[in-house]
Amino acid sequence: MSTILRHIFLLVSLTSSTIASSQIPIQSRELDSSLLSKSLNELRNHHGIHKNIPDEYESAILTALSFIPELESTEIIFKMSKINTSLNARPKFGSGLFRRKGKRKYVVRIHPPTEDSTVTLDQASFNAQVGVFGHELNHLVDYSQRSFFGIMERGLAYFSSKSKQKYEKEIDRMTIACGLGWQLHDWSRFVVEESIGTIKYKKFKREIYLEPVEIVALIKSMEDAK
Repeated sequence: MSTILRHIFLLVSLTSSTIASSQIPIQSRELDSSLLSKSLNELRNHHGIHKNIPDEYESAILTALSFIPELESTEIIFKMSKINTSLNARPKFGSGLFRRKGKRKYVVRIHPPTEDSTVTLDQASFNAQVGVFGHELNHLVDYSQRSFFGIMERGLAYFSSKSKQKYEKEIDRMTIACGLGWQLHDWSRFVVEESIGTIKYKKFKREIYLEPVEIVALIKSMEDAK
């Protein structure tokens, strides 16, 4: 199957968007935003339900969502916010955190473009943007499967470098497993090798998350298991 046909299969064939847990999804090397222009309305109709999405990242967010059917009916607000990282995802406090699992609301905060050393999404390729949105959305998948106390446990993990590393690498593996391995690789490579981030920031990213070479190894392992 050609690369273009794989893209069309993954992004346009919405009738088969739910991937059985026993199947290994196709890992498409690069997703091209121009391929989505003709199918954007379809992506909105199938994956934009209960989603508040900023225009500048609509294609990347909907593309990532198309790989994660578990969030199809989940209410998610994506908003620009000056935070201390590129983006993050969490339950919406108050109205979301204390609800039953299927009724929770979530927020994904995105750092706007800046002139300082903060690594922001506008600096990255479309493929890399899809990868990091895929990572954050898999955080929401993880939250959606947890009780209130389970979510609190995840929050406490951020107070320990070892626990945070274990948690974030678990989410990275979930992102690869849903079919966004190469997209996550491109985000990781961009951050640690190409971005304007500080040396300290890049060191932190290498320690806490899977490195590009580790992501490639996991992708190859999945492909070999087919």
